[in-house]
Amino acid sequence: LESMLLSRESMKERVHSALCHWGLEKLRTSSAQELSGGERKRVLLAVMEAIDARLWLLDEAFDDLDEHWRITLKQMIKETDKTVLVFASRYLSTFDDLFDRMLLLEDKKILSYPSQDLLSRFAFLCKDTLPNPLEHQELDIQNKHLLTVDTLRIERKRISTISIGSFHLDVDDFSLQSGELVTLVAPNGSGKSSFSRILCGLDDPLHGLILFDGQPLTSKELSRKIGYLFQNPDLQIFLPTVADELSWSMHHLGRSCQEAITLCAELFELDLDDTPTTMSYPQRKALQAAVYYLLDRPFYILDELDSALTYHSALSIIARLRRNGAGILLITHDRQFASKVSQRCYTISEGRLHRV
Repeated sequence: LESMLLSRESMKERVHSALCHWGLEKLRTSSAQELSGGERKRVLLAVMEAIDARLWLLDEAFDDLDEHWRITLKQMIKETDKTVLVFASRYLSTFDDLFDRMLLLEDKKILSYPSQDLLSRFAFLCKDTLPNPLEHQELDIQNKHLLTVDTLRIERKRISTISIGSFHLDVDDFSLQSGELVTLVAPNGSGKSSFSRILCGLDDPLHGLILFDGQPLTSKELSRKIGYLFQNPDLQIFLPTVADELSWSMHHLGRSCQEAITLCAELFELDLDDTPTTMSYPQRKALQAAVYYLLDRPFYILDELDSALTYHSALSIIARLRRNGAGILLITHDRQFASKVSQRCYTISEGRLHRV
């Protein structure tokens, strides 16, 4: 806003209005590192609103937002007099009454179709018309395990946030067993990622126990039992090539097997010579999952795995991680996607995680 040569009062007014519109007023002093994925997306949308440009380019803007904020964004687009261009691979069925035109990028060409024909063609190209790979999946479960929680209380502190105190989440009962598919669907900032960090040993709870086959585990022991795929794959990918990333997994386990690495790359449709920084976002998500596949954890937490992925791509990754019998906890905002995955579902309301 300073570069636009606005007055101080005008800048203050725009910032305040945008923060309030996107539910961020109480987080105005917060560091980005202490925000959830959905909150960070809302910060970007607030910046766009404050700048007030004539053209808005929104790349997968609806992803990472819960239903309330998706509706807010949709209403904002509907009411604005701006020119708006949205790039999207999700929530397309909600766009029918929103845009003047919908176009399809296919084989490096931009094509125009009637709305329903476009949706059908897109579903075909993305393989969403294929059977759900999780249905009737046969699992190779060598050893059955059970992950449970006993009266867990979690505290989430935002050190940089002045106007909000600590957030607490209570988990009286939670369980996940080998081969099971469980979803956690809850609003932005409700504590989904905080619960995940406790469950995989990254953080410690205020009190309560996490039990593996009935035995309480320390944070370090949990980190060896539960793989946590971060919402942003770039936080877990740091080596020059795909081969280096997959080799690191084997080295971390004290093993070296080129055949296993090659087979894993084929399974996740990866090229061993590719450089992660030049790969597409869905390919980096697949690489992130492949690294954990080689680590062969009994349980996996997938935090917004489906963000910016087509349904079939996300379902295929889950099926690969689950093929050896791993229990899966999927965190998502997309209830339609959750219905394709979930055998059981949890949610968070009023500071308490409970079964739906």
